[in-house]
Amino acid sequence: MPAHLKENDQTLWSKFLHGNEQVLSLIYLRHANALFDYGCKMTSDRDLVKDAIQDIFCTLIRNRENLSGTDNIRLYLFKAMKRKLVREIQKAHRLQHVDAESTVRFDLAFLHSFDHTEFELTERQKKELVEAIESLTDRQKEAIYLRFTRGLDYKEISMIMNLNYQSSRALIHRAIAKLREILSVKSDIFNQSFLVLFLRNIKPVV
Repeated sequence: MPAHLKENDQTLWSKFLHGNEQVLSLIYLRHANALFDYGCKMTSDRDLVKDAIQDIFCTLIRNRENLSGTDNIRLYLFKAMKRKLVREIQKAHRLQHVDAESTVRFDLAFLHSFDHTEFELTERQKKELVEAIESLTDRQKEAIYLRFTRGLDYKEISMIMNLNYQSSRALIHRAIAKLREILSVKSDIFNQSFLVLFLRNIKPVV
């Protein structure tokens, strides 16, 4: 493996802060797809998401001298993406004075994900799973996406969603409990292990 792929986030970020713009290209290649997928969960406007990613990286270059260090670039970029899109969505709907979190919908697009998974489900089971997931709040959908699809830990999720650590854990646990409760009534094929594996195999937006 090339040496530059082994460098940790702290080293890469430090090199960028000291003027190495090639490192920023590497950071972009590592994280742009995940940022795009995350953004497309918050808005169906793909051009807006692409513009947001471009603005984030342009801002990094423009403000490099004033940036502080980080050992978690993914977290840094996901937080920036969330802030940027929330502001743009509020602006588009003239909702600047409304609570930021209440203005953002979160669409997991599960209807388009089944062919990507290793699970064989009947049409009835697919319908039941989609209905159960759609019953979650937008905040619960975002939390389980960040936890299971993106693999973030509870501390990272709490920072992105402006929650404390215990609240992020509780939000995810309540979401899983709600899914288990709904699905256990409808079908005995669904259990927590299935849900966790399924959520980890959700097809990303491309």
